[in-house]
Amino acid sequence: MKDITRRELLRHAGLAAGVGTLAAIPGCGTSRNDGVARDTGDYSDEEYVWISANSNLPLFVAHDHPALKVAEQAFGVKTSIAGPDTIEIPGLITAIEQAAARKPAGMMVVGWDPEAMIPIINQVVDQGIPVVCVDADVPKSKRLSFIGTNWYDLGVRQGEAMVKALDGRKGKVALLGLIEQAIDQQAFDGFRSIAVPAGLECMEPLQDEGKQSKAYEVASGVLQANPDLVGMAGFDSESGPGMGQAIKEAGRGGKVIATCVEAEQQHLELLRDGVLTACIGQKRGLFTYVGVQALFEVNRARLKFTNDDDKAGVVPIPVNYNTGTYTVTKDNVKYFLG
Repeated sequence: MKDITRRELLRHAGLAAGVGTLAAIPGCGTSRNDGVARDTGDYSDEEYVWISANSNLPLFVAHDHPALKVAEQAFGVKTSIAGPDTIEIPGLITAIEQAAARKPAGMMVVGWDPEAMIPIINQVVDQGIPVVCVDADVPKSKRLSFIGTNWYDLGVRQGEAMVKALDGRKGKVALLGLIEQAIDQQAFDGFRSIAVPAGLECMEPLQDEGKQSKAYEVASGVLQANPDLVGMAGFDSESGPGMGQAIKEAGRGGKVIATCVEAEQQHLELLRDGVLTACIGQKRGLFTYVGVQALFEVNRARLKFTNDDDKAGVVPIPVNYNTGTYTVTKDNVKYFLG
């Protein structure tokens, strides 16, 4: 997929601001963290940290990381990236602890585990560091807001694309993803809400570990064991390419309707070649750009709801930012291919 330009990203962020994001205006207000007035409009000493497990996942490197640099330029702050290269939660928690020790102006945390990450997020917020969750939420924590995709809706979009492509055909549909992840479970539910009433039999979700090689292995096994399979849906960033390769090698492209999350170059090429049928893309750049913007606004909120919003527990930004999705099919793929 072609790289989004700074102008386009700022335009998208501006649209988001129009429907819920409070505009961040440099040079006004005080800092939530230290109470020091920022009369000069110089915020170059403010650090906003983005933290995730698997922090150098190609998807993150292609979209989330560059958006941080755009936010740096827009708000005159500095940003940094932290987190392990594995999906192990203890390593992520350690990275959060280490980042918090620097007392940054705010933290964006990808909530890989909505239960295990509650204590560390609460601990950071209690230290006076504002935290928002991006991409994946930890809703029971003290995080101030969630910024990202509505995964139930993402599943609905996949279900709609699947039903449309099958055009009345009925039968088994395989589901692949990180089955222990809350967001994948939400997406599975959204998919079923459309697929089941249309007469499709949704198989139990299968674990692909967020790896193309595993998705390929799982998809190949499903194709061999189910000659009557009519569809396959993938719910993590690596599902689509793995599934696509398996379907291609089995010679069942176009016969097994395949939909997936994300619309990276590999996904798009398989879509162009008729192996994948629909890719549901996330507006990933907005996660981090709006994350910085939201934290920046928290630190100098101009709207007051009480005589002490902090003590009253009132957060001066929206609780949820739904950044939306887009559907790529053979009809519009040419606009996304690099």
